[in-house]
Amino acid sequence: MKNALLDWINKDKELHDLLSGIEATGKSPIEQAEIGFYKIAELYKLPLMPNDVPKDDEQGVSLYEEHALIKFLEDNKTDPRGFVLSAAYHLVNGYRVDLYQVIEKEFRENALANCRIGIKGDGFNGEVVFPQKETKSWIELGCKIMRQPI
Repeated sequence: MKNALLDWINKDKELHDLLSGIEATGKSPIEQAEIGFYKIAELYKLPLMPNDVPKDDEQGVSLYEEHALIKFLEDNKTDPRGFVLSAAYHLVNGYRVDLYQVIEKEFRENALANCRIGIKGDGFNGEVVFPQKETKSWIELGCKIMRQPI
């Protein structure tokens, strides 16, 4: 089976060189992932935070959002650099995390009607929360953005 991320890295010299440079720093994988988060957004001119998404782009998503959703869905043992690459790959190629999968992972068969997904934290450290589960508003939880499946 073809690995889309490796194929992308191998075909894009700028990305390959960027990632090689980050890896050569000798920093921990989590530190490399954080550096990559900002550098890849800069390289591809991706909207980093929700307020960077153009107002006229109704389907627009920031790297912050996509990264937090992917982190939530994946196993904690997965290399954090892969979360960043996957999120960037999604944005560059017009893919999006399926919000129903996020809700299903959290609530299983007890999914709430009209469930909303909040993302709180800053930059690389975005975290998924569910206001209905926390019984607090998304503002009280410190969310930067709220998403709901359509």
